[in-house]
Amino acid sequence: MQPLEYAVTGLDLDQKTILDAAVGAGRATAFWAEKLSGDRASSRIIGVDIDLPKEWRRRIKERLGENMKYVELVEGDIFNLDFLANESIDIVSCADTIIFLNDKPLRFLQALQEFKRVLVPGGDLIITSEYSSEDMGPGEGQWHRWRLSKCIFELIGKTWSVEPEPREVKKALEILGFDITGERDFPAVKIKNYGETMDEWKNSMQEKVKEMAWSEEFRKTIAAEVNKVYEQVLDEGYLLGPAKYIIKARKKLAGRSGMLWETGLK
Repeated sequence: MQPLEYAVTGLDLDQKTILDAAVGAGRATAFWAEKLSGDRASSRIIGVDIDLPKEWRRRIKERLGENMKYVELVEGDIFNLDFLANESIDIVSCADTIIFLNDKPLRFLQALQEFKRVLVPGGDLIITSEYSSEDMGPGEGQWHRWRLSKCIFELIGKTWSVEPEPREVKKALEILGFDITGERDFPAVKIKNYGETMDEWKNSMQEKVKEMAWSEEFRKTIAAEVNKVYEQVLDEGYLLGPAKYIIKARKKLAGRSGMLWETGLK
């Protein structure tokens, strides 16, 4: 069973409003939309991301095809979903996102608090995230790509990713008043169309290298390293996606709202 298949197991998707928190390239969006196709015309997906340029919207629409009819794309901040009313969402899907929220832990908690605010009582939150692992497979390029990405972001004063462990995520959810309803680990798998993924990675890293406040010679050295890792992964003939875990949680029907809500943090 694939991670997202496990995510929907046991969920009633009829007449539901689903929040896809941080759409990205639309892979998870396409999965949820496919699940809604058929006799669930009354259900819909609100896909939110902080940055949805025309090119990304075009690619998402291309990926979804006819199933785009279930999706509304909204440019917005998942830390402040002020365009959504309290208790207006039945299911929140947060797929491969929290590793990019957790460089400042309270911001990660703030996103979870917003998910709780918009969920109906008894609503479901599905978190899919990556494990931090040194076991990137037999190819050295896999490990170098992961580490180089983090280093480049450090050199421009940013954070590429911080991988919270499942126990940390579950503790945060429990503090906020969620019940954990399921969890499962999934091993690393080879990514299909990895050439396209690597092209995106290389272009993204090269743009970040340009932001470095270092000498031109140093930037050229790092840019050359990006190209080297890119070629190394292609030569290895595969790209391994990291191991993942899924945590399913449900907003409690009644009771205390949770520590952060009570102290006024939104």
